[in-house]
Amino acid sequence: MKAQLARFTLTLAAAAILILAAAAPAAAATQTFRGQDSFSVFVPCANGGSGESVDGILKVNAVFGETFDSAGGSHLHLQFKLQGVGIGAVSGDSYQVHANFPEIAFIPDRVNDNAGGSSNIGFSFSVDVIGMGDAPNFHGTIRFQGTQNANGVITMDKAFFSETCN
Repeated sequence: MKAQLARFTLTLAAAAILILAAAAPAAAATQTFRGQDSFSVFVPCANGGSGESVDGILKVNAVFGETFDSAGGSHLHLQFKLQGVGIGAVSGDSYQVHANFPEIAFIPDRVNDNAGGSSNIGFSFSVDVIGMGDAPNFHGTIRFQGTQNANGVITMDKAFFSETCN
């Protein structure tokens, strides 16, 4: 009985070691960037509905990450957070700005190349221009997700666009 229990325990221990080895942590690299930059965004409902450019200064926080999984796939992630203040070019109204987007619009912020040859990408761009006092608020969002199988055939693509100004 003791011999059977010992063999059973050793078998379970060996299986656990194999499972842990197969699920080894992925290799990853991450880089962070912080900076400041100027911006200009058009707010269509500002200036009494005539629209105006809002110009100002943004603080930029960017994180770049890449992970390689044990199956040979690579996974890229980019995240940009922007916060700042701006002034309406015509009205002089004050605004706070918050944005989340890839550095150059429409570069995917998520790219997954799987070991079998399939891949998917996605990006999300959103901006909030929040008026102080009686100044209007603007929100815009663009999202895209696409998947391609190992034969190069696009199996899914989906896009979303939204804009509100009040």
